[in-house]
Amino acid sequence: MVMLRLAVVAFVVSAVVGFFTIRWAHWHAHYTADRLADGSHKIHKIEVPRVGGVGIFAGWLAALVVAVAVGQLPWLRALTWVVVVSVVFAAGLTEDLTKKVRPRDRLLAALLSAALGAWLLGATLNRLDNPLLDLLFVYPLPAMLLTTVALGGVAHAVNVIDGLNGLAGSICLMALAALGYVAMHVGDREIMLLALLGIGALLGFFIWNFPSGQIFNGDGGAYFLGIYIAILSSLLVSRHDQVSAWFPLMLMAYPVWETLFSAYRRQVRGRSSSSADRLHLHTLLYQRMPRWISPSGGIGGGRSMRRNSDASTLLMILGGANVIPAVLFWDSTPLLLAAAGLFILVYVTLYRRLVRFKIGQKSVPRRAIAAIEGDAAGQTAPR
Repeated sequence: MVMLRLAVVAFVVSAVVGFFTIRWAHWHAHYTADRLADGSHKIHKIEVPRVGGVGIFAGWLAALVVAVAVGQLPWLRALTWVVVVSVVFAAGLTEDLTKKVRPRDRLLAALLSAALGAWLLGATLNRLDNPLLDLLFVYPLPAMLLTTVALGGVAHAVNVIDGLNGLAGSICLMALAALGYVAMHVGDREIMLLALLGIGALLGFFIWNFPSGQIFNGDGGAYFLGIYIAILSSLLVSRHDQVSAWFPLMLMAYPVWETLFSAYRRQVRGRSSSSADRLHLHTLLYQRMPRWISPSGGIGGGRSMRRNSDASTLLMILGGANVIPAVLFWDSTPLLLAAAGLFILVYVTLYRRLVRFKIGQKSVPRRAIAAIEGDAAGQTAPR
């Protein structure tokens, strides 16, 4: 009951900060807005604050302070958590305010937060539930390096899919709920508490973000949520041998696979793996949404807003479908691997049909497809 009350604290603070961020947007829009002039990829009709991560972080931090005050978490442990996640949150927020922080620098900040989490919080991975791969974790240095790359990569992956209203937030919300559920089963109160605080803070932001898109998560919020979930996942796996190492990966299968697939796709086409483009799954689904799914009309921003929320909802279902086997088979590596393989098959099939105009549109010649992909590359995803 105390944990639920702390989650309510996180929700209220996050929601209130989000409300005033929107209400006073005319005072700070010059610095915080996702401006229309920043790129042709923008689909919203007005300038929207992209600092929703401030509310998420404020709600989480307020609840963390209260948790320390009521004896639910040691103050030193709480302070360590703040230090670890603040690194990448600060880098993301700086990008939200200045629009001048390069993707490489944000990724480096995510890797630094991951390394600090492994070192200061003890979130070092110790296995992958594979006899050969587990040999990599015998020595501390390789284990630290692999943990840093894995955790930092998850944080970056959440930012990659943060392109539609509610998409990244919903994926993170389901992941936190699943982590809290399994933590309850194995009796880990710290992870269960921190998962609930994250859920409360995220819900406070979500009510303003989906479906109306009154405020955006921003890089600060996306990177914070990504590193937070990654560290909680690593702690859960490293502390409890009965939890499969593939359980948290299955929870985040959609953002992780989207990131890996996008990097592969860019490399094949001779482009930098860190460059932005408009060929992510969520972008294609938004652009080629079948008319029978998303008719004209809708909330706030008209047809484009309706398509945004509809495309996001479909991808929530895709991402949420991974949570079901993850929660059901959290202690079975073979079943989780089978579920991950099925997800990849579904993803690639859906992507192939979208990129070849076989969903919602007539098929077009192969040369036309190549021309469209070439024109779209180098631009970022819609909001």
